Amino acid sequence: MINSFLLIGVLAVPLIAAGASGLVRRDETRYAIVIPSALVTVALAGTLIARVVSGGPVSALGGWLYMDDLNAVVLLVVMFVSALAGAYSIAYFRSPAQGHVLRRGELRKYFALFHLFTLTMVLVSVSGNLALLWTAVTATTFASAPLVDFYGSREPLEAAWKFLILAVAGELVALLGFLLLYAAGIAALGRSYSFSIPVVSGAAAHLSPSLAGLGFLLVLVGFGTKAGLAPMHTWLPDAHSQAPAPVCAMLSGAELNCAMLAIVRVLSLATPSQGGKGGDLHAALLGFGLLSMAVGVLFLISQRNYKRLLAYSSVEQMGLIAAGFGIGAPLTVLGALLQMVTHSLAKTLMFFNAGNLLLRFRSTTIADVGAVARAAPATAALLILGALAIAGAPPFGLFVSEFAIVSGALRHSDWAVGSLIAGLLLIGFIGLVVPFSRMTFGDGRPSEPQPRENLGVAVLAPGYVLLAAVLVLGFWIPGPLHSLVVGASRVVNR
Repeated sequence: MINSFLLIGVLAVPLIAAGASGLVRRDETRYAIVIPSALVTVALAGTLIARVVSGGPVSALGGWLYMDDLNAVVLLVVMFVSALAGAYSIAYFRSPAQGHVLRRGELRKYFALFHLFTLTMVLVSVSGNLALLWTAVTATTFASAPLVDFYGSREPLEAAWKFLILAVAGELVALLGFLLLYAAGIAALGRSYSFSIPVVSGAAAHLSPSLAGLGFLLVLVGFGTKAGLAPMHTWLPDAHSQAPAPVCAMLSGAELNCAMLAIVRVLSLATPSQGGKGGDLHAALLGFGLLSMAVGVLFLISQRNYKRLLAYSSVEQMGLIAAGFGIGAPLTVLGALLQMVTHSLAKTLMFFNAGNLLLRFRSTTIADVGAVARAAPATAALLILGALAIAGAPPFGLFVSEFAIVSGALRHSDWAVGSLIAGLLLIGFIGLVVPFSRMTFGDGRPSEPQPRENLGVAVLAPGYVLLAAVLVLGFWIPGPLHSLVVGASRVVNR
């Protein structure tokens, strides 16, 4: 009974908040909805995750809603990112430096879609039926595409349509993969079996190897589009360069992980049918991961727009996560799961920083931003430390997760794969730190003179919370998080 209340409640709160945000007329009332709804949802999600850690998987509504350790990792990320993105959204759109003149009803649309977007990602992380999982991942596209086009000019509209077309095309390919996966279980479970995760997991070893393997490959290609894996990643830089900063944080910090969850879930179900090894399936995932890292790093070193720079960093980081799962060793899977958490925190921080730079300098061009340390010291501290964090420098959390993936690859795979991953990470480190160092300490060419520090505490506070979190994870992984990640790695490698 309690589990059902928690699973339904964690969905109901953002749904109610979306409806309320769309109905109220006053912006101040709309702002007042965001924080309480986020706190209630975080409390429900935290309680739910604690019950999973202590007592194992929970379910409700006949298994349609389900939470195990793997789902819980993504729910943790979604709730943390969305709560801080909501708080940042309030400060961002209330800032007098915000260059876009908000028309009547725009904030109503924004916050209604913001909560609806959160709802769809929460639904992904509590889906207990594979058909519902596909539906929820697809729903995230339709909830987030209008947010990409929030500013309504030509470039955001083009970016939103590109995102919508490519994502929907990928989701249709993934749908075919899910249909093949269902067909793979007919011989063992009958024609009308429940397509729930526990049922398919229980019969995973008896699925048709060819159908299950082909189904996974189609899901990998289809949802790899949503996860930002190359060469299906082309929507991501455009969407991130045009969407408002808090939306970018939600896209890179949470939505990409939702798509990766679906890929890894199908991998864990299809692998036992291949005789317990699934070498070809893991090799395909590893191949896409390494390609994504290479493409991300290649474009990192040639970017002139700092929001596109962060977008290609997401391509690289999602490739690293895919490579960790693709290698399939216990340490690399553990590192990939931890990387999902640490990357989400650091990338959300960096997109908040991107929003702060845009408020301060009115430009997303790297050359137009300079002397941030002198003009805006509080922003500069977040910017340079966040850049070091997302690049994987010690003592931040990403260093721990990246070190686990590289060391696991060297130990359990071969020196070529491990060395390639390490080399790409090193180039990516340089490609990220150099431009952000130049913006922080260099002279730049500011497009117009600005006051010394014109950003309020409310705009900066979410970034400092994220910086503290990613720094703590570099020294200490709390016991519940460690148990959660270890449990999720067992789900992937069962």
